[in-house]
Amino acid sequence: MRSDYDVIVVGAGPGGTTACRYCARAGLRTLLIDKDQFPRYKVCGGCLSLKTVRLLNLDLGPVVENTVSAVKFTYRARDPLLIDSEDPIGLMVMRDRFDEFLVREAVKEGSEFLDGDRVLEARELGNGTEVVLTSGKRLSCQYLMGADGAESLIAKSFPFSLRKIRGDEVGLQSEVPYSSAIYFKKEDLRRVHLDFGRIPKGYGWVFPKKEGLSIGVGGVFRGGEKNIHQYFRDFVQDLRLIPGRKVEKTLGHRLPVYDGAGQKVSYKNVLLVGDAGGMIDPLTGEGIYYAIRSGMLAAEAVLRSKEKGNLAGAVYQTSVQEQIFLHLQWALHVSRIIYRFPRLSYRTLRQYPELGGLCMQMLGGQATYPAFVVKVRERIKDLLKGKIGEKIRKAMANP
Repeated sequence: MRSDYDVIVVGAGPGGTTACRYCARAGLRTLLIDKDQFPRYKVCGGCLSLKTVRLLNLDLGPVVENTVSAVKFTYRARDPLLIDSEDPIGLMVMRDRFDEFLVREAVKEGSEFLDGDRVLEARELGNGTEVVLTSGKRLSCQYLMGADGAESLIAKSFPFSLRKIRGDEVGLQSEVPYSSAIYFKKEDLRRVHLDFGRIPKGYGWVFPKKEGLSIGVGGVFRGGEKNIHQYFRDFVQDLRLIPGRKVEKTLGHRLPVYDGAGQKVSYKNVLLVGDAGGMIDPLTGEGIYYAIRSGMLAAEAVLRSKEKGNLAGAVYQTSVQEQIFLHLQWALHVSRIIYRFPRLSYRTLRQYPELGGLCMQMLGGQATYPAFVVKVRERIKDLLKGKIGEKIRKAMANP
């Protein structure tokens, strides 16, 4: 019996829309489903690295909020370090407009789009799979992709070896209009602000957009999600941007950070994309790039499967391992050093600002994590031999 679709993708974020775009372009009968009515707000910093922009290969002009060319690093909102670039280092977007733009691009290629209808059940059906929607529809397909985020129903419906997402890995963000952030300096409009030292195993951020600031914190908050609100309030107070230092509305989300546990992201012809497969960088928290890259790899695996008649899962798992997980393994290694010794790490950055430049090159795709690890180790050793060695040893003992 012929399936309703060749490919059904659940979740219309960057990963899901990218997979649909490539599958539909190749002539596959493709359906994209999302539980929300579009456009919809998505909790996300919304900073696209240049390697992400190049990967998309689309004219993003209609949805770009701001172009940034500098980073301001601070430690507990103090001791700022400014690193400038002659060229742009990232583009700012709001996820409601950005994701809707990507949906339109997928539809242009021939994909169908169904929003405002939640998948309630997904199961194997003959040689394919079937999804059941809140509307009562039952739709079958040969290939199913779960791009439905941290709490992925697709991941829960099939035997994937993903670790359970911990309740203490959380992000919290607020959109603050410039009319409220009256102490925000005009010269900071082209800078992203990253603050370390206060957020446990994470950082705070200020991303300037067209009409306001995306202010947020993300990390590992022991004791549950309730503690994150206090960390956020403390961060906002430290920033001294808002009279009264209060924000009206905050929204949180889980962070399915890669943890190096041999994650399995494929089962027969069912593939997990982006956050659904735990593909968030454990150091930077970047997820959009890996969502898009995994969406491309998922589409490639499906096309190869159609051509050769084998299962897409093995091809996809190998591709993700080689092109995403190996990179994230290095990121995990770096994150364990930096977040274990945040004060030492910040002192190292202050002493050797070229490390910040190397960070920006990594975001742009011109540098790699292995090269960064080697350089950080060298510089930390240099610091331990210097005059401030005793202070650094204290920082390592009591970060």
